[in-house]
Amino acid sequence: MREELDEAALKGIILSDGELKPEEFSLHTAELLRAGGPWGQAFPEPLFDGEFKVLHQKLVGEKHLKLMLEPLYKGFPTNVMIDGIAFNVDLRRWPDASVKTVRLAYKLDINEFRGNQSLQLMIDHLEAK
Repeated sequence: MREELDEAALKGIILSDGELKPEEFSLHTAELLRAGGPWGQAFPEPLFDGEFKVLHQKLVGEKHLKLMLEPLYKGFPTNVMIDGIAFNVDLRRWPDASVKTVRLAYKLDINEFRGNQSLQLMIDHLEAK
């Protein structure tokens, strides 16, 4: 198995493409990323990281956490609100109303529901601050 995985995967290291600026949280950016594929094992989909203020959180389904978030850019509020979803969360830890700020590793995605599109973060890693 060691021959199949790189060092980052073996150590659980998350490689990020960096922090997005407030104006980059847009459907346009998500569409550009979607069109930039195809993504695969040797060419992974862009993964971003950053700190976010938690505005709302709730459990959906059996183990998925739906969040309403505000990106904090360089520690400052951005007045941007965005949905995020984390799948298969640890139910002993989440949801947690005492958590006001999180650090995330996420992918930008487009949520399509009843003919409407909205920006959504697909959360790969969620850490309370």
